[in-house]
Amino acid sequence: MENKSFVVVIAGLLGALVICAILIVGGIFVAGALTAPVISAIAPAPNDNINPSAARPNAAKIGELAPEINLKTVPDAQPFVLSKQEGKIVLVNFWATWCGPCREEFPAIVRTNTKFKDKGVVIVGVNTQDENTDAGVQAFMKNTLVNFTIVRDIGDRISRAYNVRGLPTTIFIDRKGVIRDIVIGGPMTDDYLSEKLNSLLQ
Repeated sequence: MENKSFVVVIAGLLGALVICAILIVGGIFVAGALTAPVISAIAPAPNDNINPSAARPNAAKIGELAPEINLKTVPDAQPFVLSKQEGKIVLVNFWATWCGPCREEFPAIVRTNTKFKDKGVVIVGVNTQDENTDAGVQAFMKNTLVNFTIVRDIGDRISRAYNVRGLPTTIFIDRKGVIRDIVIGGPMTDDYLSEKLNSLLQ
């Protein structure tokens, strides 16, 4: 009888442990669902099997000064220099013509630029990890009605400095040139972009 009671007690304890484990794991998933970003899709970099979120040593990080960007604009080949944008909020969007989520979020970025361009916000799209020609990039810009600055990162030097491992990747930079947020994946929505920029403008 005592052995049977012991078995019952052990079984009860094991059952309680299983229930606790389920509740804890469930809580983690629920918390994750509540805090997860609205960004859902990532296009991995070509020929890059490393996790898009894996950090490189000395890569750009939230809370640190943004690495310099000094690239020529498309199509007029004028210099865009990030450090000269001090005093403005800067949104840097890394993208490529082959990237589906990039194409999906461009209309929202276009509308966001129209809404914020006179409020001290600069939006620059960095075309990177893209073997398309200048003509192909310009055709893409025309088809998507791009109204913000586009530069080409030939050789992917800037994307490496920002640890871009998947596209789109969007960097939010404050008036002092400090990175305040990094968003990997897309497409971003109008509301999401407005919320991010308004928080930096306050």
